[in-house]
Amino acid sequence: MQPKIHVVEGVSFVATPYRAGTFIREDVFWRQFTITCCGEVEYPEDDPVYGTWWAPCKLALGQRGLIEDAMAMAAACVANDEFELNFDSDALGFRPELVLVHDELGRLVLAGQVWATAIRWCEPVLSDDDIAAVAKQVEYLRVEAAFEAGWDNHCTAAGLRLQARVLAGRVVDPFWRKHALRAVQAAAAIH
Repeated sequence: MQPKIHVVEGVSFVATPYRAGTFIREDVFWRQFTITCCGEVEYPEDDPVYGTWWAPCKLALGQRGLIEDAMAMAAACVANDEFELNFDSDALGFRPELVLVHDELGRLVLAGQVWATAIRWCEPVLSDDDIAAVAKQVEYLRVEAAFEAGWDNHCTAAGLRLQARVLAGRVVDPFWRKHALRAVQAAAAIH
């Protein structure tokens, strides 16, 4: 679905599909969503005999004007393993874990967990009761992660923290809930 473009005194405006009767200048509209990917970057040890180590990293993937376009761009980056690591010449690779879509105000629009070469988009919660239940589950997972880390079970703790972040990705900004849900459902219907 391509939104309609209107030209007023030589300036192009887009009729946003997210708020009826609202027009956004075209150049602003097409970059209203910022897509990032959280994961880990691999680095070589100082002594090659010790192999490599991993560090948390958040990469910017790009900007788009429609939620569906943001989802498609993120899916293409994950499927093709196309992540820009030129910022660090020592980086060997990137392991993506979580994709986040934010609006121009920094509000969460959508989140998705990277699963092999695809993304499982988080279905946004719609009610306050669901938000409370998600918050309770997130807190439980974080407490369990802290407990596991205390016992030096770092892989288990990292997995629990990732589960908590993915679950927290269901709590999107109230304005974007229905739009994000519609986009996730449309993507699921295609696959």
